[in-house]
Amino acid sequence: MNKLLTGAIALASLGLSLNANALNILLTNDDGCRAPGIDAMYQALTAAGHDVTLVGPLNDSSGIAAASVVIPGQALAITELAPHKFCVGPPDGYSAPAGKTSAIGTPVDAVNVGFDLLLKDHRPDLVVSGSNFGENVGPLTQMSGTLNAAVRGMFKGVPGVAVSTGIDMDLIIRDQKAGYRKTLDAMPATASFAVRVIAQASEAGTKARAQCKKDHQACELNVLGLPGVNGLNLNYPALPASEVKGVKFAPIGDWDRVNFTTQRGEDGIVRVNLVAPPAPTKTQQQADAWLLSQGNAVITVIDGNHTAPQAQQDRAQKMLRGVKP
Repeated sequence: MNKLLTGAIALASLGLSLNANALNILLTNDDGCRAPGIDAMYQALTAAGHDVTLVGPLNDSSGIAAASVVIPGQALAITELAPHKFCVGPPDGYSAPAGKTSAIGTPVDAVNVGFDLLLKDHRPDLVVSGSNFGENVGPLTQMSGTLNAAVRGMFKGVPGVAVSTGIDMDLIIRDQKAGYRKTLDAMPATASFAVRVIAQASEAGTKARAQCKKDHQACELNVLGLPGVNGLNLNYPALPASEVKGVKFAPIGDWDRVNFTTQRGEDGIVRVNLVAPPAPTKTQQQADAWLLSQGNAVITVIDGNHTAPQAQQDRAQKMLRGVKP
């Protein structure tokens, strides 16, 4: 390891800032370590007094979900952009092994580097991922590198917050440049919203844990005031803060305006295209994507554990009792 990287890791491993209420935050994303969304998030978090280490993928990794290095011995390149800011990518000259599709320098790789190396001796209190260019709601959540980067931290025992700024699909279809600009312009407001959510949740969690201690009770609430390693998925519309209708709490649904569909063209080639979604049902109108499309900021509680609730485990055990290996 060269001296520059050794020094950078030492800087990234310093203690909490002098702000007593500061959190030690690992900040990542899937749009890339130089993307405007992660920069807006870094500025907002540091301005709020948090100790932030930015570790993002070198390249845009949108839609890559939870992909990561699964080849033992695979080299990664870690580049220092500035103190506390790092990019994780493939080494120079990298090419995938013959016959294998592989992803090197993904959002999950960045989180792993943050936990295993850069913050090894200064474990983060919270993982924040984003802000992403484009919403991560409905079916998009399964494909989202933004969301899965937060979930990776949750699997490692640290709660996560995924943050995304929506797209005005109607505008971007009519005028791509104006549509992109509208999302970019909303990123500072998105970051400010995320900082307020984190602050209020953290304060509530601190009070609840203090009450548990006072009552001599076990209290398994994390830094966000949620049980275990539960975290949050935040989606903010592509609007100025003054035009956002309100804040809604909603589950992840199965409908979205961004509707990717696999189609075979007249030329016989199969392509993935964007098509108009069907009209949402009443149930779908209570979920995240529809509420975001109506101009609301949306908060969803997410679980970093893929295991179903115990009641469902018990049901499956009863149904499958006696099954033979």
